[in-house]
Amino acid sequence: MTAGHVLYIKDSGVPGRDGRVKSIQVMPGRNGTTPPFDSVTSTNCRSVLGWTNSGDENYDYGAIVIPTELGSITGWFGFGAWPDADLLKTTGNIAGYPGDKPPSTLWYDSRGISAVNPLKVHIDIDTAGGQSGSAVYRIINGSRYAFAVHAYGGATTNSGTRITTQVYDNLVAWKA
Repeated sequence: MTAGHVLYIKDSGVPGRDGRVKSIQVMPGRNGTTPPFDSVTSTNCRSVLGWTNSGDENYDYGAIVIPTELGSITGWFGFGAWPDADLLKTTGNIAGYPGDKPPSTLWYDSRGISAVNPLKVHIDIDTAGGQSGSAVYRIINGSRYAFAVHAYGGATTNSGTRITTQVYDNLVAWKA
């Protein structure tokens, strides 16, 4: 899973850039110039009409369907849809590759959830451009479960598209 704006570019202001990406290279776990795992290129990307047709931030999510079993080497995150009360008492975690840090270095932060609404999760977790599409996740019994897809920075909090039942169902269908 990732942010929809990673897969379908809207209103970039660059002639010929907008629209569905033609291919995307997935390189899990970068460590500077050293890729610890294989990379894979995919031309099979999914998003939803709420993003691709109107650019609605509430629907800014998608998925990259990769043509290999790379996850059997790297492992997988789980994902789920949880009620407001559960999310508001959990710690949100995010790891990604912020553009304000040395290139291709993984950074991590965690904090409590600031607010939730039916379609978004607001987090007071430090992020920067380049981290769009990172899972916002919780840890349950040592396993990581995404509950939102990070997509936006804000003046007081950052936010991501919440994994609702509808988002969950789309992700499961795309995985199949």
